[in-house]
Amino acid sequence: MSEAERDAVWLQLPARLTSLAVGVRLLPWVRDELASWATDTIAARRGTWVTGAPGASAEFPCTHDRQIKIAAHDDAVVARATDAAFRLRVTEKLRAFAFGDGGPIVLGLPKARAALPSTSTVAALGPDADAIDETRRGDRLFDFGIGRRASRFLIRTGDETLASALDHNAGRHWSEVMPAIGMEILTASPNRVVESAVARIEVFAPIPAPGVTPPPGAHTHFLPDFLKSGEEIPAALALPEFAAPVAIFYPATGRG
Repeated sequence: MSEAERDAVWLQLPARLTSLAVGVRLLPWVRDELASWATDTIAARRGTWVTGAPGASAEFPCTHDRQIKIAAHDDAVVARATDAAFRLRVTEKLRAFAFGDGGPIVLGLPKARAALPSTSTVAALGPDADAIDETRRGDRLFDFGIGRRASRFLIRTGDETLASALDHNAGRHWSEVMPAIGMEILTASPNRVVESAVARIEVFAPIPAPGVTPPPGAHTHFLPDFLKSGEEIPAALALPEFAAPVAIFYPATGRG
């Protein structure tokens, strides 16, 4: 299909979904409306932004007890807190899907536009040139190899000892890497970066010890049992076949 034909289909989807009684509905927001809404979710402290896959995700809470600085650029919304940073690049192809009144809103892209370079083993990616904070763009970035098409779970570090250990384990599945250098990662507590084609959450908070509940605030999840599902998004928030998820917003009263 041509670009014009695809755009026409996007515009028809809300009516099609309603006629089929589908629980998810495409919101009729265009780029500027999406950018304004995303900015307001942060400024008004309306809930939590999440990106990543089940078992390998990051959360950026926007709650009234958190100090968050917001910057709206021409192509992106950026939020910074002491424990994390969040960036959402708003494009013409980005769409919002609602799950019930007051429920989660999933942002999606056509699948071809949402795909990221994917690996199923730990891989060194070089300096983090796309870091939200310019001072971190020289730090080393490592893909932890969760093998998803729409998101990546990454480790970023300026610690040469940890970087060397990760280099040594490049090419191995994460299930082999964790027993080998898991304690080194825990001790160094590097930044965790979870990203999709348009969303990125960088978490600076220390990694909690096994069995310890993370303190309130931004955090990541890396849960092997959940990764076994191979899902790109929780099943209850699955998008129509033509779209891939890139971020989820959970309203403060809609997470359940």
